[in-house]
Amino acid sequence: MLHNQKNNDMKEGDLILVSAEATGLGKPMEAIIDKIETFMGQTLVTVTYTQPNALSGFGGCFVDSHITLSEEKAK
Repeated sequence: MLHNQKNNDMKEGDLILVSAEATGLGKPMEAIIDKIETFMGQTLVTVTYTQPNALSGFGGCFVDSHITLSEEKAK
């Protein structure tokens, strides 16, 4: 599977941040990667939020450009 350069080492089970732009919630959301797949040349990442709320729901599927590895994972 292909991933963008900044996320080329992400894998299922990793702790990540989904951008505020992607969630529409005004803040990044911490999540765990459930699945990574490529569809029509785009890498899609399905996640489950670690602290879901009534607005966020339990998770979602996002293009990998909206995903960054969590600071905890980067250490």
